[in-house]
Amino acid sequence: MDTIGIGELAKRSGVGHETIRYYERESLLPPPQRTAANYRRYPPSSVTRLRFIRMAKELGYTLDEIRELLSLQDANGHRADVKKLARHKLRQIQTRIAELQRMEAALAGMYRRCSGQGPVQGCPIIETLAGGSAAGPTRHA
Repeated sequence: MDTIGIGELAKRSGVGHETIRYYERESLLPPPQRTAANYRRYPPSSVTRLRFIRMAKELGYTLDEIRELLSLQDANGHRADVKKLARHKLRQIQTRIAELQRMEAALAGMYRRCSGQGPVQGCPIIETLAGGSAAGPTRHA
């Protein structure tokens, strides 16, 4: 079987050398074969696995969640288990989006109430942050 070095693996997968080594240490990527000079040699399937990991990371999966997905994939597990993990991740993302929308609304409100002129004292942004409530104090100029 043909193998590839870490540089070629990094190039084909879009994952850096150090990240590849890290994934090896985290057991997300099987340990590679070693040459007599102790160079890493990877099977071509490592490219696909690293792309999988990279895409899962981009979608917000944690390394533990990715490990679980890879385990299901390696063991030819059941789709229901994969879908359950995806549903959980989707709910987490939806919750985070709702949190970000609340943060956006609060900050936008503070921003609108501030004239951007004059001294910091009396600034509605500063007062709201100091008061600990994103609802904000009464309107200031």
